[in-house]
Amino acid sequence: MRAWQTLFLPGTLALCFLITSNSMAAEANVWLPAGSSTETSGPPPKEYLKEGEILGGKSLIGKLLFNSPSVLGEKAVRIGLSCNSCHPNGHVNTSFYIYGLSSDPGTIDLSNRFWRKGTEDGKFNPTPIPSLRNVRNTAPYGTLLSLPDLPAFTRHVISDEFGGPPPSKDEMEALIGYMNLLEKETGSNMSRQVQTIQIGRLLDLLVEPVKAGNREMFDFRSSLIKEELGRQITSANEKKFKKIALRLNQIERDLVTASQKAKAAFDALIKEAALY
Repeated sequence: MRAWQTLFLPGTLALCFLITSNSMAAEANVWLPAGSSTETSGPPPKEYLKEGEILGGKSLIGKLLFNSPSVLGEKAVRIGLSCNSCHPNGHVNTSFYIYGLSSDPGTIDLSNRFWRKGTEDGKFNPTPIPSLRNVRNTAPYGTLLSLPDLPAFTRHVISDEFGGPPPSKDEMEALIGYMNLLEKETGSNMSRQVQTIQIGRLLDLLVEPVKAGNREMFDFRSSLIKEELGRQITSANEKKFKKIALRLNQIERDLVTASQKAKAAFDALIKEAALY
C-alpha cells in the first residue's frame, strides 16, 4: 500500500479527504507556479467507450484509478494531478499548463526534476499531451522513446516519468482494462458514459471483498470510492456522502472482528443507495 494512501483510509482523515477533495484544484496553486492550471477550461470532453461496453468491475476500478492522484505519486497527490488531469475522459486537456514545464497549453515536459530526482535531462522539451482514445490500437507508444505495448508504457509513465510507485498486477490490469475501452467518436450510436458514476455502481465493487471478508481488498476499493465521492460532493449531497464514508469506515473495521455485522451493514447500505 502506498504510504500516503493511509491518509485516505478509515477514520477522521479519510472523511477529511472526502470533504476537501472537491477543492483539490484550488489547493494546487499552493504547490504549482503562478499561472499554472491543470483543470479543463470548460466541460470535459465526452467519454466514448467501445460499442456495447459499460464500466463495471475491473474496468470501473481502472476508471477510479485513472482519476486518482495517488497513482502518480506523492507530488501528484499534493497538486491533485491524476491521469485524468492530462487525459480527461481519455482525451486531451488542451488547457493544461504548468509554468516552466509547458511551452503552450496542452504540453508538458516530463524529463524534468520537478517530477522525480534523476530525470533532469537539461533540456526544455515539452511535448503535446496525446489522446488516449483508441489507445489499444496505437502501438508503439511514447514520444521520446518507443515502447511496444500499453502496459509497458503505462508503467513507464507512472514510475519513470511521474515517480509514482510501481503499480501492482491488479492495478495495472484495471487501468489497462479501462483504457482498452476508450474509443474514438465514430457515430451517433457510440456508447457515451454519463459524467457522474452512480453510487450503486460504486458500491457493487465492494460486494466481492465483503462476501470474502477480505479487508485488504475492501480497504483498497473503498478508498477509491471515497475519492470518487469527494469529486462528486456538493452542498446538496454533502451530508449523504459523509454518512456513506463513515459507514464504509465502520464496515471495514467490522470485517475483521464482526464479519456478520459488517455484511448486514453493507446489505443495508446497498438497499439505501438504491433509493438515492
